[in-house]
Amino acid sequence: MKLQHILIFIPFLWACNDKFAKNEQPVAKVFDKYLLKSEVSGFIPQGTPSKDSLIMAQSYVRNWITKELLLHKATQNLSDEEKNIRKQVEDYSSSILIHKYKEKLISQKLSREVSEREISQYYDANKFNFVLNTPVVRALFVVIPKSAPKIEDARKWFRSKEAKDQEALEEYCITSAKKFDNFNDQWIELRNLLNLLPITSAEWESKYKNKESIEIEDDENYYFLKINELRQAHETAPLGYVKKEIEILLLNKRKISFEENLEKDINAEGLRKDYVKIY
Repeated sequence: MKLQHILIFIPFLWACNDKFAKNEQPVAKVFDKYLLKSEVSGFIPQGTPSKDSLIMAQSYVRNWITKELLLHKATQNLSDEEKNIRKQVEDYSSSILIHKYKEKLISQKLSREVSEREISQYYDANKFNFVLNTPVVRALFVVIPKSAPKIEDARKWFRSKEAKDQEALEEYCITSAKKFDNFNDQWIELRNLLNLLPITSAEWESKYKNKESIEIEDDENYYFLKINELRQAHETAPLGYVKKEIEILLLNKRKISFEENLEKDINAEGLRKDYVKIY
């Protein structure tokens, strides 16, 4: 490629060219194509500092030059059949427009609400699809520093099942605990919970696995863990653990059904109103 075919100008530092209007001076030229000042200016957001504007302009010019050089090479080296992309472009454009239309209709007409009853019914009918691959628990986790006051009281409240003792523990932890977490009473993976304890997996398996209430300590803290409910791997997942998954699944099924009905209706309308003729 001959060098004289490519003329590069530093953005906004060019001599006036009589061939162009004053506000349409060229910034760069590749073969017979020009990049104009207005195009580069439109790329830079208003209020951008001068130094940043210059960097952005230079980057835009370099990218434009590279694109045009590659495009020229492509047109030189591809066959007429390979260069015939009109149908691909039309198909792509049509797909985008149809997708946007469907999404607009879905946002206007398709409810995004899934009732608790729908979720429960789907779960009951498809439990065999919701099998755990790792244990999950509902639990209470507390970390209390050894320097905290009334640790014996906290230990008693933690072990108790009385509602008043649980309230006392929660109030105590507000001021004296490093951590108090019931995980919003949601199911969580046991392995994530064990990462919070100063023990190894082997120690969990040998010493604590079958206990509902656990107390562990290190040099600085007492760690209290109460397992309220446990589901093992390969058991059916509890509804609360898969509820969000079911909600998303039902919304997707609803969306697919909506699109199928839309296509049926639009075909029926086309035939009814003689928009369509099949030969």
